[in-house]
Amino acid sequence: MPKTEKIQEVLSILPNQPGVYLMKNSENEIIYVGKASSLKKRVPSYFRDKNKDAKTATLVQKINDIEFIVTDTEIEALLLENNLIKKHKPKFNISLKDDKRFPFICITLDEAYPRIIITRKVFGKKNKYFGPFTDVGAARSLVQSVNDLFKLKTCTKKLPLKKNERPCLNYQIQRCKGVCSNKISNDEYLTLINDAIKFLEGDINQIISDLQARMLNFSKSMEFEKAADLRDIITNISITRENQKVESISGSNSDYAGIKMLANEAVIVIFEFRNGILLARKVSIFENTELVEPKEIMRRFILLHYEKNEIPQKIIVQYAVPDNDIIQKYFTEKSGIKVHISLPRSPNDLGILDMISKNADLLAIEMESSKIKGDYSIAQKELQKIFHLDNPPAEIVCFDISNLQGTNSVAAMSCFKNGKSDKSSYRRFKIRGYKSANDPGMIHEAVSRRLQHIANENLPYPDIILIDGGITQLSRAIEAAQNFELPVKIISIAKRFEEIYFDPALPPLKLSKNSPALKILQQVRDEAHRFGVSYHRKLRAKDLFSSEIANIPNISLKRKNELLKHFKNIENIKSASIEELANVEGIGKSLAEKIFDYFRGK
Repeated sequence: MPKTEKIQEVLSILPNQPGVYLMKNSENEIIYVGKASSLKKRVPSYFRDKNKDAKTATLVQKINDIEFIVTDTEIEALLLENNLIKKHKPKFNISLKDDKRFPFICITLDEAYPRIIITRKVFGKKNKYFGPFTDVGAARSLVQSVNDLFKLKTCTKKLPLKKNERPCLNYQIQRCKGVCSNKISNDEYLTLINDAIKFLEGDINQIISDLQARMLNFSKSMEFEKAADLRDIITNISITRENQKVESISGSNSDYAGIKMLANEAVIVIFEFRNGILLARKVSIFENTELVEPKEIMRRFILLHYEKNEIPQKIIVQYAVPDNDIIQKYFTEKSGIKVHISLPRSPNDLGILDMISKNADLLAIEMESSKIKGDYSIAQKELQKIFHLDNPPAEIVCFDISNLQGTNSVAAMSCFKNGKSDKSSYRRFKIRGYKSANDPGMIHEAVSRRLQHIANENLPYPDIILIDGGITQLSRAIEAAQNFELPVKIISIAKRFEEIYFDPALPPLKLSKNSPALKILQQVRDEAHRFGVSYHRKLRAKDLFSSEIANIPNISLKRKNELLKHFKNIENIKSASIEELANVEGIGKSLAEKIFDYFRGK
């Protein structure tokens, strides 16, 4: 039941109308903003429902007062909720993260002669923004392309120029139209800026049509130099469009949005198609999202994103959006076109969302990696404390073994220095002493060889040697190091339960899954595994070509790989029967007979 008479009084007068409610704490701070199609039904449910999630239960405990605002329609309630969340930033509402890692493209419309620049800050009420872009290199390339296409002002010179002040180098090398030299008027320049904005928005057909009309007018008025400039722009835009490789089947203006949920953040990736061509990949990050459903985050994203961005005909979303019909109606009225927001309906839609999902996964890995690097000083101190090191560990190396039943066995060593991978220090070893599978023995060989090299070359030792494996692998690594006086800690990490072994006589250590120390050890281990597997595959492929199987006629490389994968080595293939050969994927009876006959000299 409500805690105060004040709340009880508010609940008793709530109308059966749409509106917004603002929940406040004892300090009179707004801690949550919500909207309802019926305030009378929605608000009391917070106090009635017994099976609340942890976040809602905490919210209810902190509520000291409630205010509400009645609206005429659900659309008005939806928009008011959005504006109040942006204004008050309530603690219990999800919020769009101010993430300065991702850049925007800005058109500086607050300047008399606007420029197109890259920025990580949003400033100026008049300026127009595109983004954020996940790839700063791609964003810079796009800005350069637009500036080159339309020959826009890129310098920061104040206009008009001072007396005897020379134009910048860009004008002299014909990369600028020369606004500082009065070669074109302010109106003509602003027309180019509008064309550049249309280009960034993807309205390429309209740009070309407008440019062709202006080119024709210049030709008629015998201004051939200006007509030639526009002709060059048209040609370059056409080339740029032809170089675009990713297209959607529909050919319409459409956006596709997918979401990746993390521990307390959500990454939303959006692909923008204009006239069927993929023009941009943008990302938004929401925080405070634990216990919030993806569909609710998607609703909040859509409202925020299309406040400042062009609303397309179709918006394809990964999760069904609450209030979908209301938002569709509002977007249709706002844009003047019929807008559809829907789940994927075709194989093409599913394929694009799958591509978005892969991008979101990679961004999540990048974000996690960034966090690990940011937390590395904490991880260092944690590792120093756990393993009783004299100093925080600056360099960690990891050894991992890759083999297939003992064939082409290799060891790989990754190296991280101060939380960052140092690929120049990675090493790989072809195992010499073992012909069959023996991971502990191979670890012994690889560690011995590396430590001997360090000793011979008088190189600095790493602070921690990490072994991918359990207590047996750790014991052999320690044995390998006994011939060297090492100022180094040797530990191992076992994949199954992510347990840390540091002394063969003691039980393993189980760190929290959120431990910065565990995360950095996992990252170093995963890098060693990736590096080793790639080298092992390379050796297997080389071995395949150099083996007798490479000489079998009329068999594709893929099928040769399948044979080797199935039988493990050439001797097993030689001794296989026709029936056994035919059971391999891609090898039918006819091909099996040819392989069988080949190895028997027929």
